[in-house]
Amino acid sequence: EYDGAAFIDKLASAPLLYQPATVWDYGFGLDILGLTIEKISGQTLAQYLKANLFTPLGMSDTGFSISAEQAARYAKPLPNDPDTGKPQARSPELTQPLKFECGGGCAASTAPDYLRFAMMLMNEGRDGEARLLGPRTVAYMLSDQLGPNIKNLIGNADPTRADYGFGLGLAVRTTPGVVKMMGSVGQFSWPGASGTDWWADPKEELAVVYMSAAPGPIRWHYRQTINALVYQAIVD
Repeated sequence: EYDGAAFIDKLASAPLLYQPATVWDYGFGLDILGLTIEKISGQTLAQYLKANLFTPLGMSDTGFSISAEQAARYAKPLPNDPDTGKPQARSPELTQPLKFECGGGCAASTAPDYLRFAMMLMNEGRDGEARLLGPRTVAYMLSDQLGPNIKNLIGNADPTRADYGFGLGLAVRTTPGVVKMMGSVGQFSWPGASGTDWWADPKEELAVVYMSAAPGPIRWHYRQTINALVYQAIVD
């Protein structure tokens, strides 16, 4: 609906929901970050990420547009949501040009591509001989940044991640229990809007990616079920 400039203008005109540094709630932070990267780099977000992340990691099927040749492989949801019965469709529709390449949820990928990204973070910023991020940068990204004085509303964005902490762009597990998912302290993730999910568990040396075009509430059921199936299969 908006291009990048109009998006920023619209957002700047809205009142704050909370005082800064008091609440973590789902918002447009990653979209603003993407536009900031464009401003600083002089590149589109797609160009910057391709040069600095996608190409170095070999993520050849990841980007902000789907070509005519790729369209047959582009997953789509069922015509109607199986829980609510309401019509559903892909959003955004990446076979059409985007108004702007939003950092919060405008890219598409494949399971093998995204696994490369998850493994890079679990390997402290390294992929084979290539280093994309410094190990201390990754450690800071994957550390809880909220603390006891921040009201945590992560569960509003995704009930399966309720009571997780949050690092820099990723939910991070800070406790063995309490939360709704199985896993270890230090596990990190942030699922995709269209029903996809992934997580990495350094303690178990485990990274899991699965892709699903299920944007409705049923995606939360799948996230819990697949998480349980994976961990129940570990017996040593």
